[in-house]
Amino acid sequence: QLIGTLSAPLHAPSLAMEAELLAVFETYCRFGGDSGGGGKVLGMTSRNFVKMAKDTGIIDKKLTQTVLDLSFTKAARASVGSLDTSWGGKRINYQQFIVALEHCAEARGVAVDALMAKIVKGAAGGPTLNGTTAAGGGAAKFYDDKTQWTAVAKNGGPTKVDGGPNAHIASFNK
Repeated sequence: QLIGTLSAPLHAPSLAMEAELLAVFETYCRFGGDSGGGGKVLGMTSRNFVKMAKDTGIIDKKLTQTVLDLSFTKAARASVGSLDTSWGGKRINYQQFIVALEHCAEARGVAVDALMAKIVKGAAGGPTLNGTTAAGGGAAKFYDDKTQWTAVAKNGGPTKVDGGPNAHIASFNK
């Protein structure tokens, strides 16, 4: 359980770590076209914060998605740095990101530096895209292979039959 709230980052990362952490922050802010500023980074959303945590492998039994959401919310309420407030607390700036990481480290029971190092290492390849692909190189078996088609589709598809209400029965009797 998270204890207390932080109004400003208590931990300042080293200069080398800060540069890498800022790159991770900006990468995940832009992920999914959700930065909100036409290329300018306006802040990170809760969705992207959780995505970053999953991709970097910091989630465990102590640091759950619920704890991440609470950490994000507490950090969003922290009055540090500058951020366009027109988003209504739905985004965090870099300083608030550091506050959120401090909450996460506290919840996980690890040092903030260790958590930051794990995030930087885990985010080296950028955000991962998880989706499904069709088996067999992308082809959809029953859609793309016309030899698998049956009945009406194999014979050219349905057509409008003119000839009255019982014309469809007559066409089957031919």
